[in-house]
Amino acid sequence: MAHETDQKDLSIDVADVESVAMAGIKSETTKMAGLADLDGIQRSWNLKTLIVIWISALLMSFATNLNNQTSASFTSYATSSFASAPLLGTITVVQAVVTSVALQPLARLADVYGRFEMFSFSVVLITIGEIMTASSNTVSVYAGAQVFWAFGYIGIALMLQILAGDTSDMYNRALFSAIPLAPSIITCWIAGPVASGIIKITWRWGFGIFAIIIPTLALPVLVSLYINKRKGTKLRKAEGTYKPKNHLQNFIQLDPLGLLLLAAGLSLLLIPISLSTSDKNTWKAGHTIAELVVGGVCLIGLAAWETKWARWPIFPKTIFKSRTVIFGLLALLINYVGLYLLQSYLLYYQMIAADLSVNAATNIYMLIPFGGSVGQFGSGFLVKYVKRYKWIIVSGYAAIVLGMGLSYKYINGRGQMPQLVVSQLILGIGAGIVATIQFGIQASISQAEMATGTALYYTAVGVGNAIGSAAAGGIWSTLLPRKLRANLPADSVGAAEEIVGSVVVAMSYAWGTPIRDAINESYTSVFRTMILAGLVLVSVALVISLFIHDQNIREVDDSRDYKGIVIGKTGAVDALKEKVHVGQEEKATPTENS
Repeated sequence: MAHETDQKDLSIDVADVESVAMAGIKSETTKMAGLADLDGIQRSWNLKTLIVIWISALLMSFATNLNNQTSASFTSYATSSFASAPLLGTITVVQAVVTSVALQPLARLADVYGRFEMFSFSVVLITIGEIMTASSNTVSVYAGAQVFWAFGYIGIALMLQILAGDTSDMYNRALFSAIPLAPSIITCWIAGPVASGIIKITWRWGFGIFAIIIPTLALPVLVSLYINKRKGTKLRKAEGTYKPKNHLQNFIQLDPLGLLLLAAGLSLLLIPISLSTSDKNTWKAGHTIAELVVGGVCLIGLAAWETKWARWPIFPKTIFKSRTVIFGLLALLINYVGLYLLQSYLLYYQMIAADLSVNAATNIYMLIPFGGSVGQFGSGFLVKYVKRYKWIIVSGYAAIVLGMGLSYKYINGRGQMPQLVVSQLILGIGAGIVATIQFGIQASISQAEMATGTALYYTAVGVGNAIGSAAAGGIWSTLLPRKLRANLPADSVGAAEEIVGSVVVAMSYAWGTPIRDAINESYTSVFRTMILAGLVLVSVALVISLFIHDQNIREVDDSRDYKGIVIGKTGAVDALKEKVHVGQEEKATPTENS
């Protein structure tokens, strides 16, 4: 019976593999210029090149992670330099929206113009952003700088994931996708001390130093890609398969109308949703409804354009025929809405209702990204050896539900910190395991569609974050004033709005006083409401994940044509073994001759 079940699963897997293979054949005859260049690059590089690229990529990921985690610490210092500091809240929202909206256009640019070009473009953008931020003297310059930085940062993060897809076979893909996140295991703990040290000099140096570090660490990756691109071009010319780039054709391949509709649709939906966290009147404004309606129309128009008229659609039809893609993305989006209902105000709860220091609260907050890195590495190893991914993903969602449930139980105002620490660590590990969905999406589509699938994954995460943060802000700003007015002593009710608006004011009331007890009770009650809503959502995500299709990775891997050397498939490990074997023979030769 077990054998019959395996055969049944295998037949389903083969059907999926055949559809992916047919998509690959079609893409071979109508290949984008950047993907054609990639074929040449993969056939030109060797094991030594891949080692250099990944060491450089790891260092670059360390720098960008540290940059991202320290920059938040400099914001308050930068704010004091500008007369229009209140606008920085809006800038933060726009920055968050940019990171969600930019992903698909950046992935398409990588496929059309090439990996080297997209990597270089992202490094240039983040460097410009760092320089502008470090030298900014007005809020308008600072705003522009943050847009450049956001594009560059998310571009590098996406390209590192695409690099994992370009350089590894399916057996090793999940593991290599975790490598760019490995530095956060360290940076999440050192970001605070590093920021504190830099602030003593000047907050500007906190941005300026990364304008030097990031492009320097990126050089080995860029040089390696450039050299192998040239080698690949010579190889393709010798074979007669090289075609000079046609800029008009490249522009058409970008699907500019599709990208415009996608960017407009997501922006018009996410900006009002995100702004609602800081402005209670957002939903009462007529322009908000107009933005949401136009945004929805743009996305409907995008669907019509992509399915009926686009010659080079951003989303090939084969992508959304996969259950893994559809249910994986839906579960992921809902999951991150639920997670951010907890994460958005966790620091507030810890510092006020739990009476933790800023350092202690930050350390607990960092357990989620720390656990995420550990969990993703663990799931990467599991996928490599189990050669299945569905139940690994489901177990990740189960861990998140458990972590959220424990958070609800132990966030009760009674100071049960060890239990809270454990719950946050479980949440983080679960979130890391759930990241296996990225691998499942890549396994369900052709290698040529890998960049698009990867960008879809991160877009779902970004949109979920934005909606979750907005929902958390709405619940917080609506319920907390009511709770405070109900719980505060009669002579202190007038201070409710001031307490809601400032953590400093809330913490200024002495511990154990009737006012502070009322504040703690109100914060705890509202936060538990948000966690309960999050628990419901992550439970829904768990149920949806059961509909993800499981595949036999061996069958998927055997169907892939990687063109050249990739880690684990066509010669990378064999080349290393051969090199060792030849070295041993050379050492043995003098002895034999003697």
